[in-house]
Amino acid sequence: MRVFVLTTGRAASKTFANACQLLDGMSVGHETKAGHVSDRLSFPYNHLEVDNRLVWFLGGIAERYSDDHTFYVYLTRAPKKVAESYLKRWHIKVSGVRAFYHGILMYSDKPEVATARQSCRLFVDTINENIRYFLKGRANWCEVRVEHLHNDFFAFMDQAGLEGDREEIAKVLGSVNNANKTKYDKVTPLKRIANRFSDRRLNL
Repeated sequence: MRVFVLTTGRAASKTFANACQLLDGMSVGHETKAGHVSDRLSFPYNHLEVDNRLVWFLGGIAERYSDDHTFYVYLTRAPKKVAESYLKRWHIKVSGVRAFYHGILMYSDKPEVATARQSCRLFVDTINENIRYFLKGRANWCEVRVEHLHNDFFAFMDQAGLEGDREEIAKVLGSVNNANKTKYDKVTPLKRIANRFSDRRLNL
């Protein structure tokens, strides 16, 4: 069986992947195909892949892997919180939300904060809508909510027929990985000047 974790990102996906490392008989990857082109959707059997960019390859995944031997996890978090988290990470060099703003919405200018916030929310809502549409009519999936991570993770294990050390898994689920750095929340006069002349950084 292969397991694909579909998510907007900014939804404890790294923590989820770390917990999955403790599942029996499964290899686990977190964004293992970053930087790949030719074999972007090539995953071994008995593998679980966590990557928020899988949502852009749903058609290819469905064509390559039959539902009989594939399980999907829909990893969710409150959309407003996800959008705000992305807004704080607008400056990241390889940025999905900035690519969405410039490449999909076709804006060439640097946005004001209010516009960037709207774009982040549209980005998140669009991904969620696409995932839900993809899963519609399928039985081989479950939702794991960040707000109920412990209970939903073990429900996922039961539904997918996976085993593992639940006590150790619970410890991992209690940690937080890849959180926004607080230094980006602090606005200083020097930072405001730098942000004003940067084509990536917003004046948050």
